[in-house]
Amino acid sequence: MFQESSKNGFSFKVYQGAQMSLLTMDFAQQPAAGSFAGFTLEYTGPNSPRTPIKNLLNFAGTDTITSSVDSPFQAFKWVHFPGSYSQNPVPFGNWDYHATPRFFDVNRKLLQLDAGRTITVTIPVGDFSKGGLQIGFTRAFLKSQAYATHYGAETKLKPAGDWLFDTMKKAGAKNGRDFTYEDMYVWLGYTARRQVYEMLDQALNDNTVEVEMFAYDFNDPVVAQRCLDLAAAGRIRMILDNAALHTTQAGKPTTEEDDFEARFNAVAAAGAELFRCRFGRYSHCKIIILKKNGAAFRVLTGSTNFAITGLCVNANHVLLFDRPSVAKYYSDVFNNIWQVGKAEPFRTTDFSTKTKKFTDAGFPHTEVNFSPHDDARAATILDQITEQIQKPSTKSVLFAVMEMGDTSTGTLIRALRDLHKNDSIYTYGVTDNSSGDISLYKPGRKNGLLIDASQAKRELPPPFKTEASLPGHAIHHKFVITNFNRSTARVWCGSSNLALGGEEDNGDNLICIKDQDVATAFAIEAMRLTDHYNFRSVREVDIGPPNKTPKKLDDTGTWVNKFFDQDDIRCVERKILA
Repeated sequence: MFQESSKNGFSFKVYQGAQMSLLTMDFAQQPAAGSFAGFTLEYTGPNSPRTPIKNLLNFAGTDTITSSVDSPFQAFKWVHFPGSYSQNPVPFGNWDYHATPRFFDVNRKLLQLDAGRTITVTIPVGDFSKGGLQIGFTRAFLKSQAYATHYGAETKLKPAGDWLFDTMKKAGAKNGRDFTYEDMYVWLGYTARRQVYEMLDQALNDNTVEVEMFAYDFNDPVVAQRCLDLAAAGRIRMILDNAALHTTQAGKPTTEEDDFEARFNAVAAAGAELFRCRFGRYSHCKIIILKKNGAAFRVLTGSTNFAITGLCVNANHVLLFDRPSVAKYYSDVFNNIWQVGKAEPFRTTDFSTKTKKFTDAGFPHTEVNFSPHDDARAATILDQITEQIQKPSTKSVLFAVMEMGDTSTGTLIRALRDLHKNDSIYTYGVTDNSSGDISLYKPGRKNGLLIDASQAKRELPPPFKTEASLPGHAIHHKFVITNFNRSTARVWCGSSNLALGGEEDNGDNLICIKDQDVATAFAIEAMRLTDHYNFRSVREVDIGPPNKTPKKLDDTGTWVNKFFDQDDIRCVERKILA
C-alpha cells in the first residue's frame, strides 16, 4: 500500500510496511546545478506534534544529532522506524508525513524552509495486517548507531550463568539511565518478538487453548518459560530439533535444547509432550499453532528461531495467519510428523508432494510447500522461483537470504548471486555469505547491489561511533520478492534456506504470497537491510582514512547528480519508487 501527492514538479510517495514506512521523493526535472540541499522529512503521529526526523549527518561534520530541518536528508528514499529514539510504544493509526525540498543560496548556505513547497501524505502506521495475515520483523540492528547510542557497543547481550534468566535484570547504564535486558530485547526484537510472545500469552491466558509447536534453535528465556508454564498446565506439545548442534556431545557443555527438554519433562502434566527429531538433517521449522477445543485457529511461522539470536540479533520475519483453514493445515502437518520425524515417510505424503493453496476472497493468495521432498520435487520447487526471477516481465528482484555460498545447491541461489550483473532490472539483495560475490554501490553504475553483511566491517568515520560486534548471523531471512510495486508481485518466504539440500532433507515450510501489499512490506525490509550493510562495506574516497576526516553533508549540491544519471542505480531506483 502507498499514498502519494505532488506539487509543482515535486512528488512524495509513502509506502506502508510493518511498523516502518518507506518515504520516497522525486522531481520531474533535476534541480539547478549547485542549488539543491536535500529534503526535510517530518511526521505527525496520532496525538503527537509535528516532529522532524533526525539526521546523524550535518553540514559541520560534528557528532551532534540534528533534525532534518537543519540537516536535510541527501537521498531520495528513507525508511522511517517510528520510535527509533524512544522506548515508548509506537502509537498506531494514521500518520502524516511531510516532505519539503530544501535549497542553498548563492553562498551555499541553507535557505529557510519554505512551507509552500511542503507536501503531506497520510498513511497507516502499525502492525502490517491484511485479510487475516500479519507480518512482523525483528529490528536486528545490534550493529548500528542507534543501538550503540541506546545501550553501548560493549554491552553484553546476555548475562553469564543460567540461560533461563530473568530478562528484567539490569544489563547496563547509558546516558544517565539504567536499562534491563528486556529493554534491549524489546528494541531489537521489534514486532516479531512481540508477536511470538503474544501467541504464547494467548494460550497461557485461556485454559481452553492448546499449543502445537515446532522449534529449531531454542534458548530464548521468555519463550522457554512460557512453554514450561504451558507444559505444567498440560497444554503444549513440541517438536524440537535434535541434530548434533542441539544435542550434548561428549566432553561438551549441555546444550540449551537438552537442558530445556529435561526441565520440560520435569514439570509436564498430562497432555504435555516433547518429541525430538531431525528428518534427514534438521527439523528446521519455527511454528506455533493455537487450538481451541481441538480445532486449530491461528498459526505463526517464518524464519525466526525462538532463541535470543533469532529474536534479537538476526534479521528475521514472522507470518501470523488468523485463518482456521491455514492453521488446520499446519496442525495436520504437525500431527503427521508427531512421533515419526523421518524424512522418507514424509516425502511420500501429500504435504510434501503437493502445494497447498489458500485463495479465499480478501485473503492474500498464499501457497505452502512443506519439505523434505524427493529430489525431483525439491528441484522443481526451486526451479519455479528461478524461472520467475529470470522472466523478461520481471522488472525488480529484492531479497534477503542467509546462506548464498558455494555450498548452496540448486538453481536459485546461483541465479540470485548473478542478478547484479544484469543491469536491465532493479535488484537489491543482502546475505550473510556470498562466497566472495559482492556488488557494492558505485556511482555511475547501474548494476544491482549484492551485499555480504558478514563482510560489512569497515571502520566508520566520524561522526559515527564504534558499533557492536555481531554474535551470529546478521541476516537470517530467507525471502525473495519479484515486481514488488506491480500487480504481479510475489514474495517467497518462510524457514527454507532456498537451497536444494535443505529442500531434500530438512523439515521446512516455503511460502509464496501473491500480493502487492505484502511484497511491498518485504521490499522495504530488503531495502533497509541492504542500504544499512552497504554503507558499512563501502570505503568512500571522499572521507579519507577511517576516524580521520569526518563525513558531513555536501554543501555543493553535486550529491544529487547520481540520482539523475541514467547509468546509476540510484537513478533507476528513484524512477521505480516514484
